[in-house]
Amino acid sequence: MASRSSLDQTAQTLLSAYNSWDIEAIMDVRAADCMNFIHPASLGVQPMNNEQYAAFFTPNMPMFKDFHLTVHDTIIDEAARKVNMRLTSTATSVMGDYSNQYMVTLQMTEDGRKVERFDEFADSKFSAEFFPKLREFMSQSSKADT
Repeated sequence: MASRSSLDQTAQTLLSAYNSWDIEAIMDVRAADCMNFIHPASLGVQPMNNEQYAAFFTPNMPMFKDFHLTVHDTIIDEAARKVNMRLTSTATSVMGDYSNQYMVTLQMTEDGRKVERFDEFADSKFSAEFFPKLREFMSQSSKADT
């Protein structure tokens, strides 16, 4: 059974990986069969395995710098092997300042050392407005470069 400290350590390792903005470090904390779910369903993002998540996330990384997650609340459930966190993020995007809010539930492996399920609830209104604008900005920038 996973201990409270191993669950907390894995969550902290994952946060550090995101704060270092290193896709290899982010993926290293995930179990081989980890599934990622971005909620709510109205955002239209399908569940992703590790390969799909890396393909989804990696192209966005160059569009942000100085990404930082701040933890505001953490609840650890040893019996369920889950860590729930309320987070905010800040960064500088290619379009300017970026900030978002999240509720995250991490389901850990039996030993608590890897994430086997990652449920992320983002600020859906912000995400639904920001990311289409970001894609349009990048599309226009690439057209201007050619």
